[in-house]
Amino acid sequence: MFTASMHGYIIANRSFISGAAGVCQAEVGSATAMAAGTIVELKGGSQRQAVHATAMAIKSLLGLDRDPVAGLVEVPCIKRNVVGTSIAFSSAGWCRKPDTM
Repeated sequence: MFTASMHGYIIANRSFISGAAGVCQAEVGSATAMAAGTIVELKGGSQRQAVHATAMAIKSLLGLDRDPVAGLVEVPCIKRNVVGTSIAFSSAGWCRKPDTM
């Protein structure tokens, strides 16, 4: 939780984390990045690996813009969260335990 919180804190203070302010890229991208760093941490990866996974995840969603359905931002963002989940696991997937590197 600390890893996700710190990555979210950095993103929130340098950009946006809400879909209303920073479009889907901010909402889904920040959540995906936070999840990727946390997955690495839970797998026993180093802090450096967690940061790299966070960066890789957020880069995967750069340029994602909202596509409002009837003026609602939430509809497409909810569906994009599913994609964000797979990106988080993919970004963290290259991480191995430090003793096996």
